[in-house]
Amino acid sequence: MKIQIEPLQTAGPAFIGFGGEWDSRHYRAAGITAADFAVIRRRVEWMRLSAARIMMQVKWCRRDDGSFDFDSAPMQDLYRHLDVCEALGTTVFLSDWGCMPDWLRVPGIRDVGDPLYAAAIGFYLDHLVNVKRYRCLRFFIMVNEPNWEVQDFALWRKGLEQVAEELKRRGLDRQIQLAGSDEAHAANDDWHFQAVDQVGNLLGAYDVHHYGSDSKVRPGELEAYFQRLWDYTRTHDSRGAQKPCIVGEAGLGDDAQHPHGSPHINEFWYGLFMTDYAVQAANAGSAAVLAWMLDDNSHPDFHWGLWTSKADGLRLRPWFYPWALLCRLFPAGSVIVPVDTGSPDLRVLAARSSAGWTFCAVNRGESNLAVTFEIEGENRPMQVTTYRYSQGAAPTDGDDFPVPVEITTGVLRALPFTCLPQSVTFWQGISGN
Repeated sequence: MKIQIEPLQTAGPAFIGFGGEWDSRHYRAAGITAADFAVIRRRVEWMRLSAARIMMQVKWCRRDDGSFDFDSAPMQDLYRHLDVCEALGTTVFLSDWGCMPDWLRVPGIRDVGDPLYAAAIGFYLDHLVNVKRYRCLRFFIMVNEPNWEVQDFALWRKGLEQVAEELKRRGLDRQIQLAGSDEAHAANDDWHFQAVDQVGNLLGAYDVHHYGSDSKVRPGELEAYFQRLWDYTRTHDSRGAQKPCIVGEAGLGDDAQHPHGSPHINEFWYGLFMTDYAVQAANAGSAAVLAWMLDDNSHPDFHWGLWTSKADGLRLRPWFYPWALLCRLFPAGSVIVPVDTGSPDLRVLAARSSAGWTFCAVNRGESNLAVTFEIEGENRPMQVTTYRYSQGAAPTDGDDFPVPVEITTGVLRALPFTCLPQSVTFWQGISGN
């Protein structure tokens, strides 16, 4: 099978990268020690995490009397995560989860439309940016899944407008852009469309959550879904073509036990599904795809992570293998070139850089597929490193991190590549020129 790649085409605005939700909320209660965190940090560093969505709560720093404590235990835990992101250059989407559900209530603050809520957000963002000097904070999301948590669009809009004013008043808008709508996928996506139409002028990025069904992902229909969503965003916002569109939470919806987890999370197949999801979302022009989630320790009794909780030994799950490679091999700044394989079984993600090309191929079929890549004008000899995630071949090192199955040299169009059935294969070609 020849796969034709048009190197000058791009899927969308500048690529931010793959990543995930990485929350500090439950780390202390989970008993994460300095030694445990060192293990976790090494994993995040190996992934070269490009993007992370990180929880924040007003009540972590605002006392009942309205004063602020930036040395509280929850804030110290948050700083530890942000320190890693700062060192790695990770783009952080800081998400304040709101103040209306009982577990998020803040004494003295009525709801997300209360000016005191916006004022508190401005106060703690000023501390994070101007005192702690976190430059990794690039986007701010006001309320997690507001179509569920607030349910009143006018109220959410009022709060968003007040936060925008607060950021501008403090000069924080020079570093931090608002992102939204953070909609949890609904049947008609109306909340997101309203956000584009009514508050698009306030938003510097768009994000939604979507837990896909394999009945849509397996035949490749997810790409068309995101394409329709982002097309609406970019045509109904006069500056939409320049704004990144983000999948803020990506996961499997089939049999999901929300909010706690997926019964399929420990299966090899979950990694196949999530990579297929990621490839389709990126080919549709998504600037980032953030998995829910990195780590079971982030929330009590959750089982969604790339690795298990401390109580379960911090074990890497099978899907760490392909997701970590997506993060590592498709970094921020990669130029995603859309690919249509013409096959119902094969999806390919292609990225170019000055150094060469990277490909990820997901074969959902039951037989081997032999492919070659035809790239106009690409004649450089390259060293090509191959990684493979399959039931029979997913080699790792002593830390259980992926290692190559093959390293070869040649011109890409002259090299035959094999995709095993029910597998994910990565090829990274680096030119010596």
